[in-house]
Formats: sequence, C-alpha cells, structure tokens
Amino acid sequence: MSRRLGATTRRVHHLFSDNESFFFLLADHATGVVDIREQFPLFPESATQDIALSLGIRHPRYPGSATPTVMTTDFLLTVISEMGERSFVAYCIKSVDELHGRSRKTVLAKLEIERRYWLNRGVPWYLFTNDEFDKTVIDNLEWLSYFMVEDDVDRAAFAAQIPTFLAAFNTSSLKGWPLAEHLRECVAAFGATASPELVTDMFRYCAWYNLIHLDLHVPIGLRRVPVLLPTQMVLVSRSQVGDQHASTVPR
Repeated sequence: MSRRLGATTRRVHHLFSDNESFFFLLADHATGVVDIREQFPLFPESATQDIALSLGIRHPRYPGSATPTVMTTDFLLTVISEMGERSFVAYCIKSVDELHGRSRKTVLAKLEIERRYWLNRGVPWYLFTNDEFDKTVIDNLEWLSYFMVEDDVDRAAFAAQIPTFLAAFNTSSLKGWPLAEHLRECVAAFGATASPELVTDMFRYCAWYNLIHLDLHVPIGLRRVPVLLPTQMVLVSRSQVGDQHASTVPR
C-alpha cells in the first residue's frame, strides 16, 4: 500500500496497487476533478446483496466466513462542469491479467455487481485497465508532483513568488535549451532570495496547475528541453479519467 498527499484534496490517500497510484495521479491532475475518494464503500450493504441475488451469483464473502463483504469502488470522483454543476463518476481499476486470469469469472461477477450498483444510482461507472496508462504521462506527473513533498515551505511566501518566476520563465532567452538552463536563469532573476531547489519546485507547481502548458506525452526532466503546448490543447487523452473529463487548458 502507498500513501499520497493529494494536490486536489490536501488529504493523504491510501492506494493499494501501482495501477491505483497511477490513476490517482491522473485524477489529481485533471482540472475538472474537485474531490477524490478511494475505496468508496457501497452502502447500504443490502444493495449489492440484492443485486447478486437478482443475477443469481454469489456475493463476495470474507475469507472463511459466510458473512458478505462490504464491497467498494476503487475511486469515486466529484467533478465540476464548465457550468459549475457537480456530479460523481466512479472508477474501477483492474489489471488486464485480472480480467483474463484463472479467477476471471469471480472478478467479472464482482464488476457486474459494482456496475449495476452505480447504474441504479445514475452515476457513470468506468472500468480502467493498466493498458490505458501512458507511461510517459505517468512518469511526468510523478516528477511534477514532488512540489508537494516539501512541508517546511511557507506556502504564502511560495505563492507570492510565482508571478516573478513565471515572468522570468516566459521571457527566457534560452529557447530550445534544457530545462536546467531555463531554471538557472530564473534563479538569477530572484537574486539570493530563492534556491535552485525552490525554483525547481516553482516550475513543478506551475506545470502541475497548467500555469505553464507542457506536453505531458514528451519526457520532462532537468536535462530535457521542455515542450510547450499552445492553449486549448488536450493534456490527458479521452480514455484517461473519463470521456467527458479530459483535462484542457485554459479553463
């Protein structure tokens, strides 16, 4: 199990697999997502039991017991539309191996119970597999998310320095140069008030929140040349974090 601090929620999230961790990064970065709840319980318990009975399949039970388990959905996202309307979207995260392995009948039966639970409540439900992850996008989001690790940073002071950083970054004379050179120039703009590490976190922050529009499908790193996107370019593909919730810039 891994633990991640969410940029969206400012809560620690508990994730039970690499696939869940990868999906969480996508959801946490998506501009339309305003809340993320993992391992969401499907209450009341009788709802999933009734669905299993109607399908003629056995409801999941606790090992060595006849007691039905409390079923959960991997992620329940709260999303907000451009009109300001809030709604829910549920996601189940599975590996392709789980769907085609020896226990596939049991896995598929559980998925059908879960799907019908959300269908009965009018909530869109999606099955998301590891085949849908773009490794480059995930690696980039992982690297950008490190700006949240430094707990000793004064957030108000950090935010106050962002306009200065953006002005320096956007007027850099080093177009086509590696990111490290751009950031070295930005450090000079601050004089002695900002360290290279702090300026790197500013870049991560700005890229994460789309203040700097990067192509996430191209590897990002200090030794790589940053590839900037024009405005209104889709950053996350349609299959990632729901058909209707692709992340775009600007909003």
